[in-house]
Amino acid sequence: MNYEQLIKENNYLNLAKEAVGIVRTSTAVDNTLNTLIGSALEDLSRVDIDVKSHAQDNLLKTTLMLYVKGQYGDTDINKRNEYMKRYTQNLRSMQRSVEYLKKEESD
Repeated sequence: MNYEQLIKENNYLNLAKEAVGIVRTSTAVDNTLNTLIGSALEDLSRVDIDVKSHAQDNLLKTTLMLYVKGQYGDTDINKRNEYMKRYTQNLRSMQRSVEYLKKEESD
């Protein structure tokens, strides 16, 4: 799945900029942030989370921002580790919820 359109349609880039304290009009790190958001979406999809159906869900958005902050947002390694720990907890919570899982396609 190509996540570029999903990122754009749901304004994830501006949300990520806000999460890491970057002014929306700045474009210097857009590629980096888009890559990180895409990586988080791929990771969630890899464990069968239906990211497309839950694109506007606050839990999904929070989980994406935790990933971005864990990978980019802070120079304090302890804080970054905590963000990644919380990202993993959210991912596991979504995995355990039938609501967030991809639906089986019937023949």
